[in-house]
Amino acid sequence: MVLCGVVCAGLAAGMAVMRKKAVWQKIRSPCMVLFVFGVLGFLAAVSEETRENGFENGLIARKEPGEGELETEANVYFEEKDVQYPVTVTIEERRYRKAEEEKLLSGAVKEMKETFCGKNDSLEKIILNPVVSDCYQDGAVTAEWTFSETDVITPDGEIRPEALKTGRQKVEALVSLKCGSSEMFYEFAFWISPQKKSKQEEILFKLKEQIAAQETTEKYVRLPDEVDGRKIEWREPASGQSFEILGLGALAAFAAFYAAGEQKKKQERKRKQKLLLAYPEFVSKLSLLLGAGMSISGALRKMNDMYQRKKRNGKEEEAYEELYRMVCEMDNGRGEIKAYQEFSERCDVQPYRKLVALLIAGQRVGSRRLMERLNEEADRVFAERKNAARRLGEEAGTKMLLPMMMMLIIVMGIVMAPAFLSIYQK
Repeated sequence: MVLCGVVCAGLAAGMAVMRKKAVWQKIRSPCMVLFVFGVLGFLAAVSEETRENGFENGLIARKEPGEGELETEANVYFEEKDVQYPVTVTIEERRYRKAEEEKLLSGAVKEMKETFCGKNDSLEKIILNPVVSDCYQDGAVTAEWTFSETDVITPDGEIRPEALKTGRQKVEALVSLKCGSSEMFYEFAFWISPQKKSKQEEILFKLKEQIAAQETTEKYVRLPDEVDGRKIEWREPASGQSFEILGLGALAAFAAFYAAGEQKKKQERKRKQKLLLAYPEFVSKLSLLLGAGMSISGALRKMNDMYQRKKRNGKEEEAYEELYRMVCEMDNGRGEIKAYQEFSERCDVQPYRKLVALLIAGQRVGSRRLMERLNEEADRVFAERKNAARRLGEEAGTKMLLPMMMMLIIVMGIVMAPAFLSIYQK
């Protein structure tokens, strides 16, 4: 409980401090998941400590008669030596008091009278099998049946019609009813050498003896306060539920952090792939506009204007979004070379870095040599795009190989199964 509380408090303080920092967006999901599991673990520990149990007052409730023995785990703590031993306590079910037994026996007789006839009209005319039960009063009373004419009716109450030689035949029934230590008869017409024990085993054996020696008619069992003259305390074993929940919280937080990182990497790879696919067209347009006599900045602005008109149809492209941002920076007073450099850093792809290097060189030495380099770059990237498209096609064909093999196996099974079945039948 303490650990869960410390973790929750630390996370709450950390989230309050880090929520205004940039790193908060990366760690927000894992922190929230771990905080929730920490709270659940804390609540589980509090519930475990505050719930009512017999270990606090030295009393354990027996099971009611017929429910069987009670077996529970506990820890025996010796305060003077500061040690504790685990012990399995077995407690017999509660037995009925004499008055309760007599009452149950009387109730069993009454229940037997009411149910014995079954579907028959009365004791005077039994045609169908009577109801012969081996227990009454919800199992509290057991019954043993004895019939005088066993050739006519079995102990289970099954009538043998073939044994009835005369019309009506009188049968005497004797029922032995038992409840605990009490027994009643109702009659009507118509039942190893023990091994040497270690110190711990001796202590646990004596404890069990003391528990078993208590009056079994009592509803509660009082756990011993001492053994061999030494005081003992009873403690309920810790379930460890709070630690399990906290551990699950840590795993869930790690999974959330890992998933968020993988999602971000996937988005980044997707963005770079779009930038690479748009690069040949980007270079081709820039080369065409520069060949028409426009300056570098003018050509870039013209490409941005064309993109903005195209964007009205709802189609966005990563490369031209970065171009739009660069044009806005230049309109706000940013130097062209500085804007080009920041454009290449935002794209963070090698072909755009090379393009920006060519543009900066063109700004310094003129655009004639720049045109030749751009044309060479356009031819090169178009060839690379063809190769990339061919490679992607080959990869797609390889991915389809497994499904095609599975389909082939299924088709072969459909074709061959009838043949094998016909051979088997013959």
